[in-house]
Amino acid sequence: MKFGIMRRNDNPTPELKSFRNDVNRLFDDFFNLRTVGLFDSEWLPAIDVFDDEKKIYIKADVAGIDEKDLDIAINGNVLTVSGKKVVEKEEKDGKNCIFSERRTGSFSRSVTLPAGFKQKDIKGELKNGVLSITIQKEEPVKKRKNQN
Repeated sequence: MKFGIMRRNDNPTPELKSFRNDVNRLFDDFFNLRTVGLFDSEWLPAIDVFDDEKKIYIKADVAGIDEKDLDIAINGNVLTVSGKKVVEKEEKDGKNCIFSERRTGSFSRSVTLPAGFKQKDIKGELKNGVLSITIQKEEPVKKRKNQN
């Protein structure tokens, strides 16, 4: 194998610089977490759903959202968590924002729940930026054995 030393050109031509910028922008747009026209919201919180024999558990990352700005609704077997993350403006004393990556705005996430849960036995808790929802499952109907 041969190895060589190659001189790197630190001053690329304007065409190469423009091409690099276009490729970088393409990757930035492709891997960006913002939604583009697919949903109405600017961001969607991550949600986990799991269950055991007695309960369904839902956890949503909603850091930075006040409890008063969250809403939980059930329609049939669809649970919807919606809310609004308010924009914080810090342009005081002549300071301007150079860039901001934190997502703000409204969101709505819906999850289809498995059949057999108690709509009146739902508990929610907001702690450390995580919304935890616990839903009690209905008791399974036990089949009687036919005695002949």
